[in-house]
Amino acid sequence: MRKRSFAVFTLAFFLAATAVGGCGKKPTDQEAAAAKVAVEVARVTRGNIAQPARVTGTVQAGTTVNVTAATPGKLKSVLVHVGDRVSRGQIIAELEDDDAAARLAQAQAGLDQARTAPAQAEAGIKQAEARLKQAEVQAQLDEANLQRTQALFDSGAASQQQLDAARTAAAASKENLEILRGALEAARASLASSQAQIATAEAAVRQAQVALDNCYIKAPVDGVVAARLLEPGETAQGAVVTLVTTGDLQVEINVTEEDINYLQVGKKVSVEVPAAGNKALEGSVASSSPAADKSTRLYSVKVAIPDAPAEVKPGMVATVVFQTREVQNALLVPKNAVVNRSGQSIVYTVVDGKAMGQVVTTGIDDGRNIEILKGLNEGTTIIVKGQDFVNESQPVQIVNGGPQA
Repeated sequence: MRKRSFAVFTLAFFLAATAVGGCGKKPTDQEAAAAKVAVEVARVTRGNIAQPARVTGTVQAGTTVNVTAATPGKLKSVLVHVGDRVSRGQIIAELEDDDAAARLAQAQAGLDQARTAPAQAEAGIKQAEARLKQAEVQAQLDEANLQRTQALFDSGAASQQQLDAARTAAAASKENLEILRGALEAARASLASSQAQIATAEAAVRQAQVALDNCYIKAPVDGVVAARLLEPGETAQGAVVTLVTTGDLQVEINVTEEDINYLQVGKKVSVEVPAAGNKALEGSVASSSPAADKSTRLYSVKVAIPDAPAEVKPGMVATVVFQTREVQNALLVPKNAVVNRSGQSIVYTVVDGKAMGQVVTTGIDDGRNIEILKGLNEGTTIIVKGQDFVNESQPVQIVNGGPQA
């Protein structure tokens, strides 16, 4: 409304000037004042400025996951529907599990039986060790008796029959000792075998448990059910449902070589989604292509919007806004103060009540202000409204209470 009022006010000045000129007489001071163009002014200031870039892309789901059964089987039930939110580890479908449950019970029974064998083997080992100790003692006694009898025989104090009996007893003790040693080794081998049988039975139980667990199809990630592909009674040989992750919606954009270095991973950016209300959302660069596409010469960048509201859906158009060049302590003027005259950038100053065009060299702009590289000084009074209606040396009337000529 203010801009419209200003335009009407300026037009009134022009009409008054035209009317006065048409009378063919010298204008009075009051009429000369009426011929002035109404303008608003400001001073050139210094400040920081950053140039934003806007690149349009498409919202994408973080990940699409096809959930399949680990082993083929007939579906007993599907526990989710399209649109349902699921959590990682949640059971979303079941296969017929009677056979798997029976195999697990059988394997568990085999394990229970195998676990009884080590106790028997350990008891056999203890008995064999006790018998072996007794045999070792007896063998030592019989060997000592043989040596004593041999000495007596050599001195004529023992008969040949006594010597032969001592030799027979010592030999029998040695033979029994070897037999008992073999029995102990056999008992130890039996224990090792029973322990191996337990390990085999435990492996069978684990395998049967996995087979039973595979009858319960679980969500591998948090997400939303995008498609229910099979129904109870069908054989699950492929995907049962499709999930779309919801934690990290992303916007994929393609940028030029001039902008790619301003989009390092982790940089904060702004994301606008018109279909979801165009409210600026906070995003961050999730990935940045290290090389340009050979055909387009553009770099692919993905921007994560982790806190996106429910209104933001995959497939929507989004605009990513990010800062590129930044200049500290720059000379700044309002962007609309710069007008184009014959291909030159002109800013009108006010000198002795007249508009005087000043050719300027501009730098970056942020959509509101623009950097002046050359042509103006800090504090210079410039026209910021009405500049489109003035020409060189045009008399002006400052109407905003700014600096007067």
